[in-house]
Amino acid sequence: MNEALKEKISRELQEAAERISHEVALELLPDEGMELVYARHGARTPDDVGSCLLFREVEGISRPSIRFEHPSLMVSGILTAIRFSPEIRSACSIRHSEKLKRIAEDMLLETWTCTAGSIPPGVSTMDWAVAFCSEQDSGVPDVLFIETDGKTLAQARLFGERPGSVATNLIKISQRIIDATH
Repeated sequence: MNEALKEKISRELQEAAERISHEVALELLPDEGMELVYARHGARTPDDVGSCLLFREVEGISRPSIRFEHPSLMVSGILTAIRFSPEIRSACSIRHSEKLKRIAEDMLLETWTCTAGSIPPGVSTMDWAVAFCSEQDSGVPDVLFIETDGKTLAQARLFGERPGSVATNLIKISQRIIDATH
């Protein structure tokens, strides 16, 4: 990937991360951090995907650095999503909760839930879940929930065309969570 394209991807990720750090409720961040990814058109390998990780800090949410060529579940998941819905090039990990499921459905976001127990052994949970829901439905959903047996943490992923659209939906979800608790 050329430097100009890397710079464009980095800029869009940084702008979205900045919005998320100022406007998203901390309860949406997974304990291991929120990974936000953005792939170039036609991405096929981790080299084609920019990634950043946002963490909880004392003052709120960290300001991340952007990296490329970083193999992770989110990078692998967005590469799988692109195979089924080429316009979907960005995603982030969010903390799974029943409240999140209700809010996503109330917002009329397309959701899909699968159980980790139905995933064949030796296959990445994220890749299988994205491929399975895409084949069963009309493509990659806005929000993917991966439920577990309680031994591991349930997961949720928010997908969009660009980091800005992912951030916008995340901020809308966050605002509804904040409104519901006040």
